[in-house]
Amino acid sequence: MNTDIKFLKNEFQNAMRKVGNTELCANILNRKFAHSSRVLQNGLQIINHDIPQLMEQPKLLLQNKRALLFHDIGRFRETVEMYEHHTMKEWGGRAYDHGVIGAEIIAQNHEYNDIKIVLAVRHHGHLIEEFYTDRDYQHLPETDRSQAETMIKLVRDADKLDLYYLHHHANNIENDIFFHNLTDAEKFAPLSAEVLEQFFASQPINHKFIKGFPDRILGCLSWQFDLNYDYTRHCYINNGYQQMIFDLLSKYCTDKELLAKIIKFASARV
Repeated sequence: MNTDIKFLKNEFQNAMRKVGNTELCANILNRKFAHSSRVLQNGLQIINHDIPQLMEQPKLLLQNKRALLFHDIGRFRETVEMYEHHTMKEWGGRAYDHGVIGAEIIAQNHEYNDIKIVLAVRHHGHLIEEFYTDRDYQHLPETDRSQAETMIKLVRDADKLDLYYLHHHANNIENDIFFHNLTDAEKFAPLSAEVLEQFFASQPINHKFIKGFPDRILGCLSWQFDLNYDYTRHCYINNGYQQMIFDLLSKYCTDKELLAKIIKFASARV
């Protein structure tokens, strides 16, 4: 995969040149480049444990590896766009969809533009319903549909595992630049009604409903409803990721009765 890594690195280096010596942007870009490699490794672990049949299909295995490696390739251009439009520090101010940007990059390269890879990159960060309603997915033959579904579930799980890892080992949620620009009122805001409704329906929370910081934490907790493979669920519990989110929510959710209800509900549904 040396050529694939070189392609990813080229997008990364182009973005670094455009943001100059801006420390914030450089940190984001470096973090995303490293994240891409770890997501690939997570994906290989999931394949070994839960999708071993891919090991017997070299072409399809390579496509899955590429989807894992390239899933966040749009982050580099997104960061440049945010830098140029001065929206880096805005809470909820990301007006760019890195999945869509990344899918456009992949679609323009004849080496990588298999529609399954494009779909996985496009929708890895969306609610899964957007993948299933995508016309490109719906127009696929049945066999390709099944392969595309396996691929996007793999990418989504591998991505979440690394985001949980970062939250757990680097306190990545509280260290986020957006967190430091929040007021105390936003940090300790009551959980939104729409967010709670989705959570207690065992649904991943739609980002458009997230208002205060506790909503964001509950959104991370709701990812557990979108885990697809046994290996991912095992890591989520046994690596302490669920407990880490419980602890963080306990710090910012002022309604302790509601907090206890959330923890009980989530604990019973992994």
